[in-house]
Amino acid sequence: MIAKAIKGRGFRGALAYDLGKEQGRILASNMAGRTPRELAAEFGAVRRLRPNLGKAVLHVSLSAAVGEKLTDAQWQQIAQHYLRGMGLTNNPFIVTRHTDTEHEHIHLLVSRITLSGKVVSDGRDYARQEVLMREIERAFGLQSVAPSRASPRKAARKGEIEGALRTGQPSSRQRLQQLCDAAAAGCDSFTTYVERLEAVGVEVVPVVQRGGAKLSGLSYRLEGVLMKGSDLGRGYAAAGIQQRGVSYEQDRDVAAVRRCSEREAARAFGAADRGGAPGEASARGGSGDEPGAAGAGDGRLERRDAADLDADRAQDTRTGRSVHESVAGRGARVPGGHGRGAQGRGPDEAIDVRAERKLTHF
Repeated sequence: MIAKAIKGRGFRGALAYDLGKEQGRILASNMAGRTPRELAAEFGAVRRLRPNLGKAVLHVSLSAAVGEKLTDAQWQQIAQHYLRGMGLTNNPFIVTRHTDTEHEHIHLLVSRITLSGKVVSDGRDYARQEVLMREIERAFGLQSVAPSRASPRKAARKGEIEGALRTGQPSSRQRLQQLCDAAAAGCDSFTTYVERLEAVGVEVVPVVQRGGAKLSGLSYRLEGVLMKGSDLGRGYAAAGIQQRGVSYEQDRDVAAVRRCSEREAARAFGAADRGGAPGEASARGGSGDEPGAAGAGDGRLERRDAADLDADRAQDTRTGRSVHESVAGRGARVPGGHGRGAQGRGPDEAIDVRAERKLTHF
């Protein structure tokens, strides 16, 4: 049993989808309406209890494996099990059954706002519904599905699902998964795997250990987006692709690893040239955007410098010297100075850089 849940803002579109299909019918509901217009009015009345809640709609699909057959009564029990487990028993809901695909499934459209105006928490909802799916499988003798954490491919995130529905395009992570799956199919060497991905615009960034004898990590870059293999799923990491049949041998694959590493080094070197050498921004007192950009050390008095300057003023008031002379006397060069500046200091005297800065910008 697989559950997919999406939280959204509008009931009307979801109702049109659930009820608009020719082979869709209502299985259960605690609402009086039967048409999309009537049901949308009821959902809207409850939503007005929490007008500031952004995503008040929960749209869930529960799917059985291909070939598994369940009666309407069994689907109703499954829907109630889900609603109880997610704490949605006092919320407006409607359950519809669709028979337009090879796998049987139902849709639950639920308001996250209860009839009393409270909002049901969605904390860890995906993890909780996964536990419920395993319970349903055992209770109804259904085919067991491996937990998502054990799956070689990470499931789409909520934002990715919503983005795909909005734009009709998969996310960069989903595209990378698809391209890597195609490259790994029937592939028996790391070099071939890399070449197949490069042919479709994917750069592979390998990490090797023990002088190149062990492939210990993988990252992928697509259109400037870099992702670790583990972010795509266990099956896309270094160990994962080898379990899928993509073997790594140092002597055979060293050229591919070297090519990938050199490309990555060239990219990093180019980035350093564009943004300045490492440490350059802090050395020149800038933020790294433009030479001389405002930042720590740009000539402005910092908090500590201001405090020191105040102390100098107090001391110099007592001694009768000007602040200009006081600062200069600690090592900064002042025209007309006598042996105390940068050019006339003794061999054991050092320039006080902070004092110089105060003098220059006083």
